[in-house]
Amino acid sequence: MSGFRQPELRREQLVLWAKQLDDAIAFDHPVRLFDALLKSEAFSETFNAWEQEYHLREGQPPYHPRDLAGLYIYGMLNKIRSSRSLEMVCHNRIDFIWLLSNQRPDHATIAGFVARNPKRLRALFKDALKVSMDAGLATLDHVAYDGTMIAADAGKSSIRSKESIAVQLAALDTEVLACETEWHANEKRDNTLLVGEAPWTPDAGTMPVKLAALKRKQERLQEALKNIQRRQDESTHSTKPKAINSIIDPDSRVMPSKEGGSRPNYNAQLGVDAKSGIIVAADVTDKAEDSSCLNPMLESTQELSGKLPREVSADDGYNTGPNLSTLEKMSVVFFLPLDGGKAAPTVQRADPDQVLSDAEWAALPREKNGHLTKDAFVYDTMQDSYRCPMGQSLVFTSTDRDRKNWGERVRRTYVCRTCNLCPRAKECCSNPQRGRTLKRDQYEAHRERLKARMNTPDAKNRYDLRKQTVEPRFGHIKHVLGIRRFLRRGIESVKAEWLGICTTVNFAVLLKRWAVVTSVLKTQCTAK
Repeated sequence: MSGFRQPELRREQLVLWAKQLDDAIAFDHPVRLFDALLKSEAFSETFNAWEQEYHLREGQPPYHPRDLAGLYIYGMLNKIRSSRSLEMVCHNRIDFIWLLSNQRPDHATIAGFVARNPKRLRALFKDALKVSMDAGLATLDHVAYDGTMIAADAGKSSIRSKESIAVQLAALDTEVLACETEWHANEKRDNTLLVGEAPWTPDAGTMPVKLAALKRKQERLQEALKNIQRRQDESTHSTKPKAINSIIDPDSRVMPSKEGGSRPNYNAQLGVDAKSGIIVAADVTDKAEDSSCLNPMLESTQELSGKLPREVSADDGYNTGPNLSTLEKMSVVFFLPLDGGKAAPTVQRADPDQVLSDAEWAALPREKNGHLTKDAFVYDTMQDSYRCPMGQSLVFTSTDRDRKNWGERVRRTYVCRTCNLCPRAKECCSNPQRGRTLKRDQYEAHRERLKARMNTPDAKNRYDLRKQTVEPRFGHIKHVLGIRRFLRRGIESVKAEWLGICTTVNFAVLLKRWAVVTSVLKTQCTAK
């Protein structure tokens, strides 16, 4: 037989469609598993509490929160995020039509639902985490933390300097005042025409659209100036951050992007369980550095899961003295890189007064200029002094203070007084007459313990888990789900959006491991 394939069904042909919507979805379609998971008892308490927030005796019946939450999460699983796109698929995609039982919420309803319910979305994240822990998927034996820059819903063209924002705000203040004056005068005149000389007070609910828009813009500019000042006040560097900000999303911060250049971004943080890839903590901050994020993420992990991780790994951005101190106080074993990811071997000598042989001396760690590094010296806690490889003491001489991005650093200075008599002085310091100088801050002991741990093969293997857990999660979010830019503005709204994204990722893991998850779930069978 020759010719092209003929249509299976002509458009003019009368047909008898399936009698049930359920017949349109295959028995093994993923939406069925998703629906069963969402209707399980694991989430019933959250949705029962959610229902109590609705007033069902007045107005049009609202959509059930389970339906809208399911639409939001299932949409992201299918790379559909915007409220208008979600509205569209409720009309023309059979799996979405099945999931919502042919309900068709509009985009305003969907967007408003997400904006109003950040706390409930957090509860859903917590419920999904509990399911994964009950199923043995997330154990918190090892959790890796990291952060990534995700673009804000504001372009480079929205960036302005502090001076430019101040000038724009002053002009806008004048425009707002003129608009308000005109509005008040018109309302008073109209009120006099209708009811005589009765007093009139402005009603915010009747504010003209133009004036309301001007006031929103005014608030954004004021917030932009406030955030610029706050960030400069928070900075502990001698060089303050640039006095610039976005006037579209003032809560975002101009930070370098991996794609090149700088733009308004947010720093999105994740804590990921190494066993299953389940996200155990998530947050968003406007800080450009990760150093201040570790402690809040640990607290969030404990609040959401009920316990702290047994082990923690993170990159060198989190390696600060206060973080090391906090982890030790929490009795958490941690694996962080030193010296740009390469931990130099710590010199161990049975006797601090021991003089090293020529072979041992040649093996000591050295800087690029050939001088011995600090690791070649042994600190004597009892004597509060250092011992050099030639057995000489470096004694305490003074204290100085400076500011780092993690806070105040207090450093003690130790100097060797006998370098000018040492035959190896030129290999140790540049000025033997002045003597070799070492500095030790209040967190040096924590770093020494970390360095000793990181020089073991097991620690290096444990640290490598970070590359297999948190980094692939960021890759999944950006490449598989296609999320490289937030759709909402303002840090609180962005936090809610990020939590919804992370809940979606955990749902994906639970659905993938359904055979394990189903053993701890009981599906609700009540008809909707």
